[in-house]
Amino acid sequence: MAKGLEAEKIVKQCRAEYEAGLMFRKDRELQWAQNEDFYLNRVKRNLKSKFNVPVPIVPGFVDTWKAKMSKHPALTFEQSESADYIAAKKATALLNRIKVREDYDWDMLDSDGNQVAALYGKVTYAYMAHSKPKYQSVLDLIDPYDVVDDPMGGADTEKYKFRAQDNVFKSKSELVDGADEGMYDPAQVSKLINAVKADRLVDKDTIFQSKQNRFMALGLDGITYNYAGQDMYKLVAQGTMWKGRRYYVVYNYETGVWVRCEYLKDVFKSDLWPWVSWFPIRDPFTPLPKAPVEDIIPIAETIRVLVNQELDNRHKRNYGQRAYDMSMFPNPAELEWRQDGLVAVNLEKVNSRVSQIAQGIYQFETPELQGTINLVSWMDNLLKEKTGVNSEAQGQSDTSKVGIAFLNVQQSAERTKAAMESRTKCWQAIDRRFLWGLVEHMRSPMAVKIIGEIGEQWTELARNEINPEWDIVVSGGEEDMNRDEIKKKALRDTLATLTPPELMVMNPKMTAQIKLEGAEVEEDMIRQVFDLSDETNKEVLSKASQMIQDCLANKPYALYRAATTAFVQKIMDYADENYPTYTPDQLALLKPAEQEKHAAGTEKFMKLMRLAQAHMEFAAQNAARKAVQTNAQRGLPPPEMAPPGLPEEPAMNTPAGTQSLSQGMTNMAPQI
Repeated sequence: MAKGLEAEKIVKQCRAEYEAGLMFRKDRELQWAQNEDFYLNRVKRNLKSKFNVPVPIVPGFVDTWKAKMSKHPALTFEQSESADYIAAKKATALLNRIKVREDYDWDMLDSDGNQVAALYGKVTYAYMAHSKPKYQSVLDLIDPYDVVDDPMGGADTEKYKFRAQDNVFKSKSELVDGADEGMYDPAQVSKLINAVKADRLVDKDTIFQSKQNRFMALGLDGITYNYAGQDMYKLVAQGTMWKGRRYYVVYNYETGVWVRCEYLKDVFKSDLWPWVSWFPIRDPFTPLPKAPVEDIIPIAETIRVLVNQELDNRHKRNYGQRAYDMSMFPNPAELEWRQDGLVAVNLEKVNSRVSQIAQGIYQFETPELQGTINLVSWMDNLLKEKTGVNSEAQGQSDTSKVGIAFLNVQQSAERTKAAMESRTKCWQAIDRRFLWGLVEHMRSPMAVKIIGEIGEQWTELARNEINPEWDIVVSGGEEDMNRDEIKKKALRDTLATLTPPELMVMNPKMTAQIKLEGAEVEEDMIRQVFDLSDETNKEVLSKASQMIQDCLANKPYALYRAATTAFVQKIMDYADENYPTYTPDQLALLKPAEQEKHAAGTEKFMKLMRLAQAHMEFAAQNAARKAVQTNAQRGLPPPEMAPPGLPEEPAMNTPAGTQSLSQGMTNMAPQI
């Protein structure tokens, strides 16, 4: 951690960068406010008797944009070498498990990010991992007003000279606890607490009060009513470059007092910024490009004006001005409409002029506006053509023209291809940081569920199995869905054209699998369909896992009479994976502490082997009964079973002993 004068210089630079970033963004915030007004249907006050109603063009565009981007990217880790295949598969399973752990999960963050992208043109996430009190993976969507970036940066945010996150609030207890844990500098925490007056009114706005526009558009007061319930200190978390090295700094902007200032690599071993961003409309030389709604707003405003002019015109026609003969109608107030109203008429004037009552009132006609509906329709079609927000994207396609509708969907997907590419690159960057977070903060193995050769399997992922340099493959979006559908359709059509001789030389299992995949059957269900022995059901494997725990914890347990070969194999696999066996020569190479650990592991290994041995006879009997049932269903004679029991075996916890027990399981399996 930087100390003394050098830390003060770094913080001084951070404050100057922060100020430059805010001033650079100031005028851009005015456009953001206009985007918010159109999205929230906020219009300016107008003259009395003049219409100024909002027309929800921009809200409709944003909702359609979110729907088009609603397919969340599917992220998969791929090994850099074949030895990492299983580990990469387990890491992917752990990622998918963590993503949906909270109610407000990563998919929700992605959906909300799509809305931010449409309105502000830039989406920023912050990823961090923690190990106290236990491993925790944290991903946050950052308010665009809280992101202060290098003005000279472009589309590649990892190359920015600095990145800052404003409005990071910490309570006094959080600061003190952080100092005790070594996260913050104790002396600087005391200095901050003494220099800054804590406030329970949390001002989360910028120095220009730009965030208040959202609240005012919704009729909310975010200035008066912002009570937090506890004393809070406002901080800025910032990454900066100092003498060619990246630093991570946490400080209070108003006073310049810092509480954390250290090499970024000491905070994040990857030396990557914890903030990642994506742009729906990329500009290689601008950190704040335009937002998609900014292409819609001019036409939306024009349509709004046309609609209000039409309403004004209709109002004039319905409630237009009139002229009346004062001598015929002495009291003009009576001419106002009233239910069952009576109007006094001077009959003498009427008779003397030999005129009719109708001639005493003249209606000033307001001409009807022509072409408004046609013009609005033309502009609406222009929007659909130029933005891809057509009836198919809005879910209103004409089902009688399926081919045309599918083509329109394809064209619509092409328009969002660039945005999807930027978005998927962002999620790749997040997953890269996820891998680094596991390497840094996962202290003990974590349970994961993977799809193996026999269906769902529970296993554990250890930190030493993870390689943060694995390839990250991202799929998802309308284009990928269409491509997969085309591929599946081509496979089904090809299978339908095969002749009987061709089918005879093909793998029947693979043919059936292609058909099931084409029917959108899940991978785990497909594996269970092909599992004819039906011994890998969840109850049996769950019982095996529970018995393993009881055995290792020296708890009493009763033998499981419904044990199957998969039950016994589960116990043996657990023993092999967690308690390795060494030859005497290999054992001699281990350090004394490792030899002691191996000795303790050997005892547990033998316990599990004895547990597996105790269930061998049950497994053989159940396998025989299952074989009889299976053959009866197929109309075949009962199979010949290998006699239960094993020949004299080598000693357990030796390679020969393990091989012998495994071979015994193979022998007792029915030959069908």
